[in-house]
Amino acid sequence: MADPGLFDAAAYQVEPAPVEKVSADRRRAQRQAAAIAAGWHPLGLALGRHLRLHPDAPRSDDRTTPGPRCGSCWYREVLGHHNRSYGKCTVEDGARISNGAGTDVRRWWPACRDYSPGDPQLSADAARYIPEAVHA
Repeated sequence: MADPGLFDAAAYQVEPAPVEKVSADRRRAQRQAAAIAAGWHPLGLALGRHLRLHPDAPRSDDRTTPGPRCGSCWYREVLGHHNRSYGKCTVEDGARISNGAGTDVRRWWPACRDYSPGDPQLSADAARYIPEAVHA
């Protein structure tokens, strides 16, 4: 039998680095930011397929960069559910809509390839209207 004082195991044990606990919402936001940086629309993560960004859309999550955004797209609608409102993409006859947070579409997101600017003659709603100054 080995002498208990012969080897000090405590000297060889390594403390694991503390793991930062991140919520599911924060992890989803991080994945969405990575998708934008890679040239993909964040909604594609929830759909399980790649959804390309519009050619003129910014490739960063910087909300001040000019370019088409989901908030000015004709297909983004704010839908109510259980006394709350959620922005959803209604293109493809609603195939991009679920009751989950993964298909919520943020106004500041860069637009996808299906972007269609809102028509100021039909709606002056801020989520569906682009002022003429942006077109120039």
